[in-house]
Amino acid sequence: MYIVDDPTLALIARFVGDSSRQEISDTEFFRRQIAAIEEYVEGFPPEQREQRALAWIEGNAMHYRQQWQKQAAITALALTRCPDCPLAGGSQRTPCAIHTRWLKLLQRYAANELSSHDYVAKSLALLTAHKEWLKVSHLGEPSRCPSPTGSCRT
Repeated sequence: MYIVDDPTLALIARFVGDSSRQEISDTEFFRRQIAAIEEYVEGFPPEQREQRALAWIEGNAMHYRQQWQKQAAITALALTRCPDCPLAGGSQRTPCAIHTRWLKLLQRYAANELSSHDYVAKSLALLTAHKEWLKVSHLGEPSRCPSPTGSCRT
C-alpha cells in the first residue's frame, strides 16, 4: 500500500512492513471503497446517484483512505516480526514481547489517541526501557570469562 498521508506510518510500513502485499492491499482498498459508495447511493433515486456518489467522494474519500491505510498497516504489521529482532531467532514469524507492546502503541496512534510525536516518543521510550532491562538482566548472569578479574579477550 502506498501511504502518502501519514509520514510516520509510511516510515513504519517501509522499514517493518511487507511490500509484497502492497498490490493486494490497494486492490482491496478500492473494492471496499466502491462498495461503500454503492451502499451509500442505493438509497437515492437513480437520477441522483452519480451526483451523490461524487458528493460522498468529495466529503469522505480522504478520511476513508487514511483510516484504511492505518488499519491495513496494523493488520500487516501484527503478523510481521521486525527483521532485526534479537529476541526471537531464526525465521520465526512470532512477534516478540516488544513488538506486541509496540503494536498497542501503533493501534492507539491509528485510533488518533496519540499524535505522531507522542507515538514516536513512547516507542523510543519502550525500546530504551527494554534496552535498560536487558543491561540489568545481563548484570546478574555469571561471567563467561574464565578470568577472575572479569576481563578477557576474545
